[in-house]
Amino acid sequence: MKRITLMLVIVAAISARGQSFQNLNFESAYNLPGNPGNNGTSVAVANALPDWTAYGAGNPLSDIYYVSNNFPGVSTLVELESGSLALSGNNLSVGLYNGGSISQTGLVPTNAESLQFEGSIPGGAGFSVTLGGQSLSYSLLSEGPNYDVYEANIPANLNGQMEALDFLCQGPGSGNVLLDDADFISVPEPSEYALVGLGAILLGLRHRRKQQR
Repeated sequence: MKRITLMLVIVAAISARGQSFQNLNFESAYNLPGNPGNNGTSVAVANALPDWTAYGAGNPLSDIYYVSNNFPGVSTLVELESGSLALSGNNLSVGLYNGGSISQTGLVPTNAESLQFEGSIPGGAGFSVTLGGQSLSYSLLSEGPNYDVYEANIPANLNGQMEALDFLCQGPGSGNVLLDDADFISVPEPSEYALVGLGAILLGLRHRRKQQR
């Protein structure tokens, strides 16, 4: 019986992982040719940006290409572009421009309070974030030398739901937006606070017993 219960727990954990959002830091690229000799070397978007679907002006992108010029404002060793999408840098970040967008459907964490992401978003870029078809209003959380950190509150009715997350840069003629390290920020459940409190009490009792000895 214990083995069956353990197997069910493992299966549930694997299933939950399969449904959750993946590659939110854009670092899971694989099978990229090293130092391609010529411009135009093709890479499947599925390899360059796993778990995401990329669009240019609303049309799905199947391939992305190496180019010699750097994405504006970024010094990189890896540069992939395809009209409205770019991947750049040793630690890959996503560039969107001219109507480019990326989308992924996943399970919104049950206690998700906000979505945080790093970005460089110039004025006039027409950048937007949507979750479950609802536009998320984002605000500047902190500034950094290369990226700023933004935060968008998540409507409570989306928690625990399978929803599509979209990042979009309106175009054509829109500014260049750079994205990196998106993450859902969750509020601990009351039971988690209770466990922390219980742990603190037990540690306190253990410390007192040692002193009494």
